[in-house]
Amino acid sequence: MNKTQLTGKVKEILKLTGKEYPEARTHLDFKSPFELLISTVLAAQCTDVRINMTMPPLYKKKYKSPQDVLKDGLTNFTKEIKSITFFNSKAKAVMAMCEQMIKEFKGKVPDTMEGLTSLSGVGRKSASVILGNCFGKKDVIIVDTHVKRVSERLGLTKSKEPEKIETELKEIVPPEEQFNYSLRIGEHGRQICDAKKPKCAECFLGDLCPSKKLFIDKVKK
Repeated sequence: MNKTQLTGKVKEILKLTGKEYPEARTHLDFKSPFELLISTVLAAQCTDVRINMTMPPLYKKKYKSPQDVLKDGLTNFTKEIKSITFFNSKAKAVMAMCEQMIKEFKGKVPDTMEGLTSLSGVGRKSASVILGNCFGKKDVIIVDTHVKRVSERLGLTKSKEPEKIETELKEIVPPEEQFNYSLRIGEHGRQICDAKKPKCAECFLGDLCPSKKLFIDKVKK
């Protein structure tokens, strides 16, 4: 498919997913940019469910700002998040990130891609989550595991590297729909397009998916 054909395909995908997932949103619970930033960093290689069980009570009780985290100290913060995968290294990253926010951004969460990715432990994916959810940016693609998998299966991307996938999608998804695309495709990956057992038989994007026949044939065998 050429770029024009892919752009038309994306338009139809956005239309169908918009009807199916009109309320698609991030699965992390948060009440401020600071909370979402911390939770997003901690969510790497961990489930959103675990993060939501652990962090919101801590935000309410003691961690309302970078200053609060630093005041509590590395040892205490590490103990508080010990139920989260790789808690030791993540605790150190969060402490470093909080120090940076105080020194370089007056304790505030940056509202630009450059500012966010300058923070310890924050990559483009995490930065896009913050920009889209907290600062109203529409021209951000969140290349998480679901968006990566589903976009490839739909024939929209060929690359394996997140930054290249982001570039490919930005070329065919309208800027004002990029954040919506990320949320809706992410939701589709959770509900229908499972990594190991995609529900192709009930997928409303089946007519647009070149991978559907491959998976159905596997099931038949």
